[in-house]
Amino acid sequence: MYGETNGSSCCGDSENLKAITFGSYSHVGMVRENNQDFFGKFPYDNLDLSTAKGQLFIVADGMGGHNAGRDASELAVNILTYYYFSIPKDNIAEALKQAFQGTNEHIYHYSKNSPEHEGMGTTCVALVLKDNHAYIGNMGDSRIYRITKRKIMQLTQDHSKVAEMVRRGILTKEEAKVHPERSLLYRALGTKPVAEVDIINNIDLKNDEYFLMCTDGLYNHVSEKEIQRLVLANEPESGCKALVNLANERGGQDNITLQIIHVTEEGGILNKLLK
Repeated sequence: MYGETNGSSCCGDSENLKAITFGSYSHVGMVRENNQDFFGKFPYDNLDLSTAKGQLFIVADGMGGHNAGRDASELAVNILTYYYFSIPKDNIAEALKQAFQGTNEHIYHYSKNSPEHEGMGTTCVALVLKDNHAYIGNMGDSRIYRITKRKIMQLTQDHSKVAEMVRRGILTKEEAKVHPERSLLYRALGTKPVAEVDIINNIDLKNDEYFLMCTDGLYNHVSEKEIQRLVLANEPESGCKALVNLANERGGQDNITLQIIHVTEEGGILNKLLK
């Protein structure tokens, strides 16, 4: 899925109904010839958080050459969605983990059996919103941020060489941004026969907060404070475009893809829509 999408809906338990609006946008950037990012939101036709599997959002950034990278990210989104909604498990975190593992195996064997796709892989970050909770699965260096008026927090951990060096105190964040090996990943979907996926379980949803999912084409050009400011100042759809425009103004060295999801209580969104 490329380009842009948006939507809104109200849902949740009877005592504390939650509503979500979202926007999505993907751009090739100012340097690359093709877009190797891919994203999706599922199911397509509703935003009901009370359904058995909730709402699934995915962002992926492919690697392995022009066709291989694009194919890897598209496979990640489509195959992970199929597995996630097919797994007969009420445990959201376990279903998400198994979906990553099944998708990883599919992409890995696909690359082994297709010479033109040898070495393909992709980052993949997935967010599930179910009732009043969020669940995250992650491999690679695409990110999910949680944003409120008070702060912005990166919820995912980058699986890159430079990120590990920052965590160990070998590099500063500023040094990592210009390190020649900043794109080197030690974990990605489809590059090894067995997936090692991070699962973050049972994040409580709060009123008037945002989740932002993005590829490195965004955060390599735009600071966290700037991300927070533009997310809070815009509706999700226009916020996505504003962030992409800013990244492109600063060089747009990579593909840029993001999704913004705004969580509110039911009354807030209904009042807003009626204005």
